[in-house]
Amino acid sequence: MERKITIEESVPYTEDYQNKMLEENQVEGLLEMHGRGMDDKSCYDYDVSGKVPMKALYEKHTMSGEEIKILLKSILRVVKEVERYLLNVNCILMDPEYIFYTEEKYYFCYYPPKEKSLWEGFHHLSEYLVKCADYQDKECVQIVFLLHKETMKENYSLEQIIKECVKEEEENVLAEDKNTDLGTEEEKEGSTYFDRTEHDWIASQEMGSTILRETENLWTPMKRFLHRRRKPKWGDWDGLYIEEEDL
Repeated sequence: MERKITIEESVPYTEDYQNKMLEENQVEGLLEMHGRGMDDKSCYDYDVSGKVPMKALYEKHTMSGEEIKILLKSILRVVKEVERYLLNVNCILMDPEYIFYTEEKYYFCYYPPKEKSLWEGFHHLSEYLVKCADYQDKECVQIVFLLHKETMKENYSLEQIIKECVKEEEENVLAEDKNTDLGTEEEKEGSTYFDRTEHDWIASQEMGSTILRETENLWTPMKRFLHRRRKPKWGDWDGLYIEEEDL
């Protein structure tokens, strides 16, 4: 089922190269857009079928470091695509209600009448991320802190900040893996290293054998006593019985 949203602007609608470029090309990362005029207004329709707005997605849930990483990569990708088609990057909306998600990808609205710069919009987005971040996720906290801090500077590089955030998260993961591997190697190379599973199995077998031997030693005298007290077995004829020898 097709689903659309419409953004209106109280100015007469005019078409330029941007509208034609977007109608003739499917720019990766941008929602399909169609512009039209109605009652001295400019209307821009976006196809959001099968997608969820970011604002609704995180109204009741926190955002993990991995999810922020996906968002940042999507932003960097769509900016490069918009530049490749000679479009204006400042027309990419960074508002959470106009960012849509599906299948681990984010899609953005290209809005020609937009007046704010991309960098200003991205800073406001970083403030939103601070609010919905998962503060139990160490990497997530590091990313949102860095984003908010760096975007408060004048003339910051969007690409550099995003790459630094993604790189920092990947380095943290690699560092954890490296520490784990080193610990394992040290155990393996050390003189006290042994296979815990195999050791436990061997110990249980040895303990079981010891218990069986001790139990056998305890029961042997009793078995002999009971054997001596056993009643004789009777044969097939009355008056005849065979007495077993004592063991």
